[in-house]
Amino acid sequence: MSKPIIAAIDPRRDDIAPAALGVLLARLTGARLVLAASYPFDLSVDNLHPEYVRTLRLETEQALGRVAAVVRDAGVPVTTTAVAADGSPARAFHELAEDADAKLLVIGSSARGPIGRVLPGAVTDRLLHGAPCPVAVAPVGFSFEDAAAGPGLIGVAFTDTPDGHAALAMARALAGPARARVRVLTVAPPLDLLVTGSLTDSLLEDVRRARHEAAAAVVRVGTEALPGNRTADGQILSGRPADALAVASEDLGLLVCGSRGYGPLRTLLLGGTSHALVRKAACPVLVVPPGRGMTTENVAIALQLDPAREVAPR
Repeated sequence: MSKPIIAAIDPRRDDIAPAALGVLLARLTGARLVLAASYPFDLSVDNLHPEYVRTLRLETEQALGRVAAVVRDAGVPVTTTAVAADGSPARAFHELAEDADAKLLVIGSSARGPIGRVLPGAVTDRLLHGAPCPVAVAPVGFSFEDAAAGPGLIGVAFTDTPDGHAALAMARALAGPARARVRVLTVAPPLDLLVTGSLTDSLLEDVRRARHEAAAAVVRVGTEALPGNRTADGQILSGRPADALAVASEDLGLLVCGSRGYGPLRTLLLGGTSHALVRKAACPVLVVPPGRGMTTENVAIALQLDPAREVAPR
């Protein structure tokens, strides 16, 4: 059986964004989509009042059914599963993703900030940390219309590191099916005033020029790794990485970034930039763990994805 994409649904809210983003990613990867929601479970309560736990499960299944009906109307086959969460919904979803060998885990944000930014809550944070697979975060308001239109322009936060190359490989692998172009984004961080504050103007200009040339070289590495028909452009951003990438995300349909890595149990760990970025981005963010030899072909194999396959906009 093919690896699924699991979209985590909050049965208490009418936020369909994770389902909509799951639809988009399922179309691009050819994966089956599973909508999952958790309900609280305590064995001692179940032993004394099993009808109460059954009611919680039934209400969760009904909420899943309502979202699944909308997904089916969008033309995507979907199944649902209600997961008992003994204390931690995040752990329940992680175990589900691991048991199913999921391609991706799609989660939602808990709210929007004052200018429409993603604002994850505690459960979303826990879902991001410790996931056994790449994680996509859907901003509130991401719709089935957005899914039907496709990403159009995919941005990749690129550094010449395993993290950056993993993100680039994922962006390239998704660009073909999406008929999208890829924009390579590299951030030249601000100068440290404690180090440069005593430099003369001419020396400071030399430092700025060297920093810009180093960033330009990184952009070239990224753009040269993309096929010509998928390359949009490369941009050098300035400022704090998460803030600069968040501003750039306003023009994107999807932003792919690396994580800090995998933990000792092969679970996703987020670094400072990726953790802050998913809180600030204006578009969906896909967080990809690094790996040795991460190439478009390896990503395609891991996702059971054909990069040459194209999906027509719906």
